[in-house]
Amino acid sequence: MTVSWLNPLTWPIEPWVLLGVEVTAILYLWGAPWKPTSSWTSSRWRAVAFWCGLGVIVLALDSPLESLARQLFWAHMTQHLLLILVAAPLLVAGAPWMQIWRGLPLSIRRPVAKTIVRHPALAAPRRVLALVASPLAAWVLSSVNLWVWHWPPAYDLTLRNHLVHHLEHGLFLGLGILFWAQVIDQHPFRARLSPFKRVAYVFTATIQAWVLAAVLAFATAPFYAYPLLPWRPGGISALTDQQFGAGIMWVPGSITYSIVFITCLYLWFNEEDARARSFAQPTIEMLR
Repeated sequence: MTVSWLNPLTWPIEPWVLLGVEVTAILYLWGAPWKPTSSWTSSRWRAVAFWCGLGVIVLALDSPLESLARQLFWAHMTQHLLLILVAAPLLVAGAPWMQIWRGLPLSIRRPVAKTIVRHPALAAPRRVLALVASPLAAWVLSSVNLWVWHWPPAYDLTLRNHLVHHLEHGLFLGLGILFWAQVIDQHPFRARLSPFKRVAYVFTATIQAWVLAAVLAFATAPFYAYPLLPWRPGGISALTDQQFGAGIMWVPGSITYSIVFITCLYLWFNEEDARARSFAQPTIEMLR
């Protein structure tokens, strides 16, 4: 069957992706506190972010991109960027976790929560989870994960083994959510980092992603197994394909980092201004 971008009926179907998205959507709807309102509140914007995040996951993994990713490096990179830099921050901004949790039956929620929080056998996993959820661990894990999957033996394995390909995408999305949760507030909770630390966090992550893009862009030979393919869409060489993919990582891949970086910078300056005003106020009162 010929895959057409314009005809969704010809798109490749990834059953586990669709099942995961559908179950998540059903739980989200089932756990919604149905309180109709005529105004666009922040909760509605969070809902928009959540649904857009799910839509981006489907676009990345259940569209012709999935087929092209096995033939073109730039298409594979586009998948990665959609998961890490679009779907993940949208889901974090949507803060759907408590609503999804409420979508489960109470008879399941209570024993599961009690077991996770109190069972002595899970004490060690709880400590590991707390460590992994820390900002430093999230930064390191997400960065190492990005580099490991672009190591040629690991990358080529994803082209040969579909299960490994799914694992790669799952880690990109999961660790992407973990990364962005450190800098994007999730109602009703606030991220643990201060505005200044968020600026440094995002800036250093951007630099390490640029370094990877530069390594791929300035290589004199293709790193991956694409040259072994008998044909590639568009007829471009494997090296050109790799350089094009690196450009996608470098330029469009910087958009989310830039938006969050500028926002965090603004919040940091705002916090510093507020602190300066609070220090100056007693002096002004004395002069009066």
